[in-house]
Amino acid sequence: MSSIDAEKGNGHILLMTFDHMRLLRTGLLALVFLACRDKGNGTGDSARGSLPPVLPSGPASTTNWDIDAGPVMLVSLGNGTDSAAVVLPEVSDSTIASVQDTSAPVGGLVFDLFGRTGKLGSSKAVTGLRADSTQECYAWPLAAVRAASSGWRIGFASGHAQAIRLDSIEAMPSTDSASLAASLAQTAATLPIASDPTFRGLPFRVRSAYTFRLDSVDVVIADVVRSVNEEANPRLEHLLIIGERPARTSGKYSAGYYSRTAGPEETTQASEVLAAVRVGSLRKPAVIVSIEYDDGRKLGLIERTAPGEWHSIWRSAYTDC
Repeated sequence: MSSIDAEKGNGHILLMTFDHMRLLRTGLLALVFLACRDKGNGTGDSARGSLPPVLPSGPASTTNWDIDAGPVMLVSLGNGTDSAAVVLPEVSDSTIASVQDTSAPVGGLVFDLFGRTGKLGSSKAVTGLRADSTQECYAWPLAAVRAASSGWRIGFASGHAQAIRLDSIEAMPSTDSASLAASLAQTAATLPIASDPTFRGLPFRVRSAYTFRLDSVDVVIADVVRSVNEEANPRLEHLLIIGERPARTSGKYSAGYYSRTAGPEETTQASEVLAAVRVGSLRKPAVIVSIEYDDGRKLGLIERTAPGEWHSIWRSAYTDC
């Protein structure tokens, strides 16, 4: 439910022009088409080949990916290695089966790498890796990333994103963090969400919150929760909120975006903020989130479309490897 420096290499600067990006984008769609056609001719009974492919009709795909963010996106696997998942934005839940066991066309590209603290450097090299064909699950193609710094979460093709540094509530002085938590509770309490008697009257708790300055406003991205602590049936409600208020003021934030999920504590969908960036030449503010399910996840892109307004414009295909 719901919310840049080109790197020098080998003596020259690698820049991706619009024509190059459009060519790579078209190549990715062709890869999906060919893979679907080949899998459709097979006779295997793999679970990964059981979903019927639904192909986009052309370069203007229905996934609503922002082309200004580049042709692909890297996501760190976070396992202490240099491996990354290569997210193909035009692939949907209906076509994810077609890219299993394929190599991502990322050779020669340079990526800028981001985390919640901003830009953490650029990739030295990105090389497509051979997929593990023995896994019966859905996964993105893999790549080896030679990164100068560790701890990065997201990578965009060089020149397509600029960093926004996020300040965590956990690193704030106690008075500031208490004030932020109180203002977020006020914001959450005034959201026009459907009344749920299960959580009515329970206090809000800030699970995570990040702030940054944007022009003349302060922006907060927060996961606010309420819980029912019944031993036999513990339940949890998550509210992902992006709010704004005039810079250097106090009080509650005006919610520009929110989404609500609720259910059993161990299976309730939650969202983790991976990074915030400015996208493309228009420098559109955007937040990248990982939407965590019980046994898999999606990636999401939430963009600021107008002052005080944020929209979830894209969600990736579901993966469960």
